[in-house]
Amino acid sequence: MKLSEISISLFISLLLVSTVLFVPASASGDDSSQERVFTASWGTSSTADWGFPSPLTFYPRGPGYIMTSYCFDTLVWPEGSGEFTGLLAESWESSDDGLEWTFHLREGVNWHDGEPFTADDVVFTMDYIKGKASISPIGSSWYNTGVINSVEALDDHTVVITLNYPYAPFMQQVAAVIPIMPEHIWENVEDPSKYMEDEAAIGTGPFILEDYDTDQQSYKYTANKNYFLGEPIIDTLIYVKTSDVVISLKTGEVDESGLTLDQVQALDESDNMEVISGPGYWVYRLRFNIPSNTILNDTTVRQAIYYSMNCSDIESRVLHGGGIEGNPGYVPPYSSWYNPDVAQYEYDIDTANQMLDDAGYSETNSDGVRLDAEGNPLEFQLLYSSDQQSQRIAELVQTYLKEIGIGITLKPGDTKTVDGLVGAGNFDLAIYSHGTSTDPARMLNSFPTSTGWNNSEYMALAEEQMSTMDEDKRKELVDEMQVLVADNVPTIPIMYRNVYSATSKDTVTGFFYTDGGVGGGVPTEYNKLVFIYGTWNGDNDDTAEGTTESSVAGIRILGSVAILACAFVLIRHGKR
Repeated sequence: MKLSEISISLFISLLLVSTVLFVPASASGDDSSQERVFTASWGTSSTADWGFPSPLTFYPRGPGYIMTSYCFDTLVWPEGSGEFTGLLAESWESSDDGLEWTFHLREGVNWHDGEPFTADDVVFTMDYIKGKASISPIGSSWYNTGVINSVEALDDHTVVITLNYPYAPFMQQVAAVIPIMPEHIWENVEDPSKYMEDEAAIGTGPFILEDYDTDQQSYKYTANKNYFLGEPIIDTLIYVKTSDVVISLKTGEVDESGLTLDQVQALDESDNMEVISGPGYWVYRLRFNIPSNTILNDTTVRQAIYYSMNCSDIESRVLHGGGIEGNPGYVPPYSSWYNPDVAQYEYDIDTANQMLDDAGYSETNSDGVRLDAEGNPLEFQLLYSSDQQSQRIAELVQTYLKEIGIGITLKPGDTKTVDGLVGAGNFDLAIYSHGTSTDPARMLNSFPTSTGWNNSEYMALAEEQMSTMDEDKRKELVDEMQVLVADNVPTIPIMYRNVYSATSKDTVTGFFYTDGGVGGGVPTEYNKLVFIYGTWNGDNDDTAEGTTESSVAGIRILGSVAILACAFVLIRHGKR
């Protein structure tokens, strides 16, 4: 081979080698991207274990339902506006009398195990949950199957649900709440409350449960790539428990969390967070054990306690403007069902003391605690969850009640302990916090059960408003219910906490609070639609910048090699 040919061969070889070595990885033909992992925390809660995420085993509070909703779908689901979009149902209609609802189901939907979803699964679910209500406390408390008379599959993709009576909030409280279960997995399960095998989490939802760790109080889900609304924008969804959510957000341990206003204010612009807020359908209330305590069964005593509490001051001291004072009629002022024309209890120590004197509790012991007719002191145990807000409220209530001669002993516990004691009736007073539905069928109708206040007039109104399809007439009935709540004080709504969420802008953006909540009224940013229609930002700024810098560097090196090669060839050519 001639020298010039050798030089040209060497030049071409150098170009080829430099091309292989220095072309950026993004152009190498390997288009696989980094796994899109999103980690969240429930933030302000004293627990992060919300039970096994299946329809009849989750812990019966809002977070438990949300964890289940990632795996299971309902017939319909609320968008951010509160309007319903179809999930397992594509369309629906009802009869003029509101008794018959027909749902046209999506075709081509499969369960996570590949089995086809059909109308038979809907029929099975409604019948199964209704039949297991006595076994599973969730089935009886969370799902209102009692309004259902029958469910019939007309064909593989058409279901007709017939009600016992017209039920105004059917869509909000039934169709958008009950998760549809696979018949082929559950048909032989006798006790659903104990069934927690891997198959128990198989649904049609956007995520598949990969791991649930009760010790770590963590959940891990993987994306259902074949989800009928489209592939989720993340590959992995993780929920973890964190001791300090603000620090966890700042360090990147978690990407998102619900927060209080104080926690939001602890963040700054450099933390690169997207913060959203929503109205506070989260209530803190003083709960009385009316049936088991003769003194607290006295309406005058409860009214006097209300007058003794400065709820506006409590909100200011505890939430620092991150909420609003409670309404004696219980319904928050920003609800369309709110009635402002109810009895009010402005802070008035003198009125409170006079009412207790007139009720026969004028005598006190050496500690200044009032005595009843038998000489027993008006002393009560105040139960509360050990989160920071509830503890501060309990301390303030103790102080206020001392001013009117009522002694309070504080008893803290974690959320599940408090729920258990209250549910069993083993308490005197309790600071109880929870989400409250925006529909009165769930917000107000549960009062007789949750307070032990069995007012026949109230219960008749509750029954009537549920079956009243005329919205204006229903509003009149709900107004009357609020008047009775305010007059009788079965509970004291101390304040409503606004809800806040912070998300790293480098991960998922597009979170929102659903008008009316999800799952019948859960006030949360975790509407699963965000993981379908939101935006994943994990591959943009830093990744793109790194790719650009890599490309520029590669081009510069490639250019330098080419110039050197050309010079070599020219020099060799000049020596000929």
